[in-house]
Amino acid sequence: MQITLRTSFLRYAITCLLFFLFCNAFAQETRKWSVKPYLGFQQSRFDWSIAGNANGTNPNVLSELIWEKLKGPSYGLDISYKIIEKLTVKVANQYSNISKGEATDTDYADDNRQGAFYYDLLNANKGYLYNIDLQLNYKLLKMGEFSINPIVDLSYNQQKFYLLESASNPASNGLNSTYEVRYKDFDFGSEFVLKMDAFSIGATVLGGFYTYSAKANWNLIPDFEKPVSFTHKANSFALSGDINLSVPLNKSLSIEADYKINNINTYSGVDKAYFNNRNTEETQFNGASFRKNAVFVGLKFDF
Repeated sequence: MQITLRTSFLRYAITCLLFFLFCNAFAQETRKWSVKPYLGFQQSRFDWSIAGNANGTNPNVLSELIWEKLKGPSYGLDISYKIIEKLTVKVANQYSNISKGEATDTDYADDNRQGAFYYDLLNANKGYLYNIDLQLNYKLLKMGEFSINPIVDLSYNQQKFYLLESASNPASNGLNSTYEVRYKDFDFGSEFVLKMDAFSIGATVLGGFYTYSAKANWNLIPDFEKPVSFTHKANSFALSGDINLSVPLNKSLSIEADYKINNINTYSGVDKAYFNNRNTEETQFNGASFRKNAVFVGLKFDF
């Protein structure tokens, strides 16, 4: 699925690039469209935990999963259209492949992560991160070369993390468990731009509350149902930022570099576990944490 999604995305990006290059040859001075394909590298970290019961006790942290040192290539495509002089709509797509990483799985008998009775270090060199955003950007204030542009953003994020067998642990043979996450809702923020003749520097800050939903397939535990072994539901707060450097090569083409960060903190919610031979059980989902940093280089075409 990852290879198919990535290949389709790349084909889509190349097709759009060729199309806009063709259109750019016939562009007029009034440029309403822009397209920006880009590529780069990401590193990220993700964790979640549950308590022993629905009251968040017995113990307060029963099981904890941590994915870290997740790394891989990223690909993006932004398409913008200027509706009126001050109002622009943009669709931004970004796909990141997880090609390296590790995960720890720990269970505790006592409160505050004491009395660990299970621990495993596993491979996590598979998975993906995908997000799509629909943004409205309004040029509210311009002071010389500096401008402030408020943004409203409808965001959707999908992530899939794996737990894979470890060569150092024979008991993990055949392990191919997955945890799939979806975040969605609105962001609000601003873009701050300093535009000079030779270059421009921009900084964007966005924040918003998301709904969080996740489903897991724990393939080696026979008591769990498949393909959905348990689910998590909660609310999240997201904070993201982007620092952009743009250097125009001519009136229609610019080369750009971006540094993007994305932090999402998820609050406590509900964990539902589904079993083959007994009723569904609920415990407290203690929350989750996601961190991502990425660098990109791309070309922006205006026409």
